[in-house]
Amino acid sequence: MPDSRPGYFSLTYDEPPSLSLEDLDGIGPKRAEHLRSRDIDTTEDLLLFVPRKYRRAARFTTGARAAEANAGYVELCGRIERVNNPPRHSRRPLEVHVVCGQQSFKLLWFNLPYRGFAQKLKAGGWVTFSGEVDWDGGVPSVAHPSMELSKKKPSLPDARVELEPVYVSMEGIPDATLRGALEQAARRLLPAVQDAVPAGLLDRRDLPRIRKALRTIHLLDSNEDRPSFEADLRAARDRLVYEEFYSLQVALANEYVQQRRAARAPQCTDRELGRDLVRRLPFELTDDQKKAAGRLADDLGRRMPMRRLLQGDVGSGKTVVAFLTCAIAIDNGCQAAFMAPTDILARQHLKTARDLFEDLDVSLACLTGSMPEPQRRETLRRLADGSADLVIGTHALFTDDVAFDSLGMVVVDEQHKFGVDQREALLEKGRDPHLLAMTATPIPRSLAHSVFGDLDLTVIRQKPPGRLPVRTFLRTRQSAPDVYEYVRDRIRETGQQAFFVYPLVEESQKAPGRRSAVDSAETLANGPLKGLRVAILHGQMRDEAKSETMRAFAAGDIDVLCATTVVEVGMDVPNATMMVIESPEVFGLSQLHQLRGRVGRSEMQSMCVLLAGYGITDDAEKRLTHFAGTDDGFELAEVDLEIRGPGQFLGERQSGRAEFRFGDLIDDAELLEVARRDARQRILGDAGR
Repeated sequence: MPDSRPGYFSLTYDEPPSLSLEDLDGIGPKRAEHLRSRDIDTTEDLLLFVPRKYRRAARFTTGARAAEANAGYVELCGRIERVNNPPRHSRRPLEVHVVCGQQSFKLLWFNLPYRGFAQKLKAGGWVTFSGEVDWDGGVPSVAHPSMELSKKKPSLPDARVELEPVYVSMEGIPDATLRGALEQAARRLLPAVQDAVPAGLLDRRDLPRIRKALRTIHLLDSNEDRPSFEADLRAARDRLVYEEFYSLQVALANEYVQQRRAARAPQCTDRELGRDLVRRLPFELTDDQKKAAGRLADDLGRRMPMRRLLQGDVGSGKTVVAFLTCAIAIDNGCQAAFMAPTDILARQHLKTARDLFEDLDVSLACLTGSMPEPQRRETLRRLADGSADLVIGTHALFTDDVAFDSLGMVVVDEQHKFGVDQREALLEKGRDPHLLAMTATPIPRSLAHSVFGDLDLTVIRQKPPGRLPVRTFLRTRQSAPDVYEYVRDRIRETGQQAFFVYPLVEESQKAPGRRSAVDSAETLANGPLKGLRVAILHGQMRDEAKSETMRAFAAGDIDVLCATTVVEVGMDVPNATMMVIESPEVFGLSQLHQLRGRVGRSEMQSMCVLLAGYGITDDAEKRLTHFAGTDDGFELAEVDLEIRGPGQFLGERQSGRAEFRFGDLIDDAELLEVARRDARQRILGDAGR
């Protein structure tokens, strides 16, 4: 069982319990404070503090019976045979050899509890001890056992072997006291506990009632020898996980309903501008793009504001679908705002919009924090009087001085890089506008449902026809000269271009061995790539310099762009077919996938080379090998989630909802999907939305 953590779970009672922590035997005010320091404020919290594991405990039995049972935990008595007391300041442990019937045990203390402790242990004396047994080796050993000395052989109960819950140790509270307190809480509170989940759902999912689940977990009502015991324990755990997921999904579904119940979004039914845009496209939309565009158009036709997350792998064509949606809103007299996380990406989207909407009588505007003040004032005027139909910008869009005449459609690109408050600040500038959030970082469904459960989910998996998979190779720094030579020859022969990506702007003593863009660009330009046009791009450059470098690279005036991860999004250069990533072991899989997505954007064969540093760990090599073996972003996202966990995957701001007390987004993804369907069926009346 996992350790207890704050989560989406609370117990329901016939009457509120009057039992406090201090009412439990062995738990006084001081120990109650220890519990509260671990977020266990009430006896209800204590009841939800589940064991981290179970152990087979042999109690007051002979040493031979304990060995036969191979018990993980013993409570035995025996006679001290000898004491090996190490010299002072020695690192050797104190060893006490005890004979229990026909079986010897070795008791070990690696740090003596107090001065004179060993002097109390005399050969021939009787001792009762308990603890975890290590059965490996000739003589079984118990490290740091609990122990009680006596002058004569104790009178012991009959031998028995039982299963015992093991909880996370609490400072200042003996394990036995904690077990006793939990048993008291369970026996006194469980009779009053009621199920918060409808009985019909529990029966349909073959899950036990909450009383039975908690009784199985804490009191072990099922006998260990019964074949069904492990199955009962799994069912009890699943019951807690299901309720935690179900409670969260009910809350998200209610939030979904509340967002839409009182809202009166602009009803966008005219689609002629969108059809004109599709007819003008120089390519055929994929089936996934058509389905996504149709679903979004249907959403815009309702008075209930759209709240949808559009997921799509790198190069799958999400942006075109978003602009088609904006076209429908504009056709119905609304303004549309398209927000991106960086100036680079915003300007890339502006260029795409100009190409798409050329000659379609759509007035475009741009708003970023780096704009000259006169240009900014003019843009603000056009937004306020309605003469700008579509504005593309950055965080500058939700600043206080931005006002819209009729904002009806909001698109948030790379939405996980914005906070929920930032998104809402932009939505508040219109009257119940529609929202389309997009991400090119594929997010596993389990994570999307827990973090973005208040948004409908649409996924684009297909890529435009004719695109070849990017061939990816994992190499060490030893292969760098060969890689440089290949890149140089291919550029000279074909006129194609290359990215070189580095984790640092400049060399740093704090990160020895990691390559940097500035130093490497100079080395390449004067050495292996001499004669080629090499340029630098990184986040510390002035915006004007960055824009000019990007423009020159897109125009083909630069052969090799040495950059940091500033090129992760917003660089769409079809002629760039080679990507070399230096020190790839320091990047996450999702980031590597985004970087690789800068190439392979045409029908030409593209390649990506990972030049790993010397002495990378086995885990890093395994991760990079997996990356080189697939270009499926959703498969990589699942691996990345398993490696990094939800908090690191999305960042702290967006992943707060991913902290669970019992459930695990990876191991319990199937149960999360079941709980989500059940919750939305109950609140929304249909499980498909």
